[in-house]
Amino acid sequence: MKAANLHLNLLKDTERLSSSPVRLRVMLPVISLFACIGMALWWAILFTQLIMVRAESQTIDEDLKMKSKAHAQAIDQQNLVRELRQQLEQLSYYKKGLRSVGEPLAKLAEIMPLKVQLTELSFAPPPMDPPPKPGQKVLSPFAPMTNVETQRLVIAGRTTKETPVVALMESLDSPDFEKLITKEKRVKSFRQDATAGKGGQRLLAFEVEYTMPERRFAK
Repeated sequence: MKAANLHLNLLKDTERLSSSPVRLRVMLPVISLFACIGMALWWAILFTQLIMVRAESQTIDEDLKMKSKAHAQAIDQQNLVRELRQQLEQLSYYKKGLRSVGEPLAKLAEIMPLKVQLTELSFAPPPMDPPPKPGQKVLSPFAPMTNVETQRLVIAGRTTKETPVVALMESLDSPDFEKLITKEKRVKSFRQDATAGKGGQRLLAFEVEYTMPERRFAK
């Protein structure tokens, strides 16, 4: 009868070693090194992208500033064009409202009585618009600011008596002077003048104010 084989395990649990103790001790530092290198590369890529994004953002900001300046200049030019168009429109209205008085004034010289001496023949200025408020822009100082404008014709002079002046006013009521004056008139003064005529005769000073036809400013 054979004796049984005995297997004795004389190693303690703490003395037992891994089947590949060298591989684990070597691979762990290598893996850690590769992980650090990967992290460094990743951060380098992120940093490069950040620099590129910042440079692109700065370029966009500069381009935006240039375009904003050009846009502001374009807006100013558009406002100037709009203002000039409004001025031209107003001036076209003014052109439509031009008054021709040369012909009626020539006829006035023909009907003037011999005993009437003119001392004034003037067109009173039209009613003035109120001055602009501070900061208010006036489109054009040469164009009318209202649609309708009225003026007055002032005739003043001296005469020996009232009859020649009455005859002058009757002559002015004829259709030949419709472009110059209307039927509306006002005798502002009729008085003795300090100036003496021929032979020491005292003269009468007179002043008559006529309302002129309205000037309408429209297309």
